[in-house]
Amino acid sequence: MHTLMQGGETGSSRHSLLNVCAQPVLHRLSLYGELPAQLIQIISRASVRLMDSDMLISQTMHNYEAAEQLNRPSVALSQPTHDLETILERIEQDGLALHYRSFMQNFAHLFSLFLTPDQYERARASIDAGSALRFLMSDAGGPTLTSWRTVAQPEGDGFKLHIDKVWGMYANLDGMAIVAARTPGSFFPSAFLVWPEQYKTLKRTLCGEPFLGDVVQLGNVKGTVQVAQEDRLKVGGPAVLNKYLTTVRPFLVRALMAHLEWLASQGRLELTPDERASRDFIAAAARTKTLADRYESEDVHRVLALKLASNELLLHLVSRGAVASFLDQRDLLAFTKMEGSSYRCYHELRASMRVAKPEPESI
Repeated sequence: MHTLMQGGETGSSRHSLLNVCAQPVLHRLSLYGELPAQLIQIISRASVRLMDSDMLISQTMHNYEAAEQLNRPSVALSQPTHDLETILERIEQDGLALHYRSFMQNFAHLFSLFLTPDQYERARASIDAGSALRFLMSDAGGPTLTSWRTVAQPEGDGFKLHIDKVWGMYANLDGMAIVAARTPGSFFPSAFLVWPEQYKTLKRTLCGEPFLGDVVQLGNVKGTVQVAQEDRLKVGGPAVLNKYLTTVRPFLVRALMAHLEWLASQGRLELTPDERASRDFIAAAARTKTLADRYESEDVHRVLALKLASNELLLHLVSRGAVASFLDQRDLLAFTKMEGSSYRCYHELRASMRVAKPEPESI
């Protein structure tokens, strides 16, 4: 199996720490096409910055290679993208704030791909009656599943769902929710539907100042509800949340790249030609993913690399002073944490690769 090296590398540069550490990300991004030179530099610097102690201690100078694929069959997708395409066009014309709520409502429709017919009908009835859907993923116990405080304990014919979630969008308002929880003996988080009458019983508090003007308010949610077996999401298997995030992340990336275009048109963002090339590459790659009609197991890593690239471009623009307004800076940095931080993306991408056997040096 060939190792992963960027074209044009010399013997002296291929063992650069920046080059080797970036390979798990650049390999996946190269599947979308030839990367702009500046985007390679941004990701290479980010990959070194994102290494934690374990990564640095185990890091060798040897190149990575892709692990053997399991060749799982791809799954057909029927994505309701017509409204999203229209909204994405409007975001580029008007900015993200004006269309954020309608954009996120369509994310809720995408989750319908992972509901049983009975779950979908009940959720549809709740939404039609005015209940917005909240998606509660971030946990008060931290990012690692084993430390989550949100736990579903089997009880009777269902589960006692102990909820302690943070940073949920509009989570302080009434509605229904999809709650990610730890379940005993599972290596993946499980997802449960919490219906409006149950959600009202939970303690909800505001969290921080809003984003995008007054459009996006975060909230924390805590409490306990009893949920039925039928309220657990099972379509898509044990990795249902991963599949959902893999489906929606490219749409979010497209929205962010459209928002950058709008900021630039308003004189609120300065883009150099190289930065515009990076933006255009990320936008085109994300569009390719959203137009795909099949879900493949490798899509998880391709999309993680795409989200990391988006995160790091936003961070680069803010840190170099290309964004004039404090509020715009704060908004863009907030989106680098939403639906996949750079560290989480890099951690999973690195774990999906393996170090190649040393190659003999050329004479």
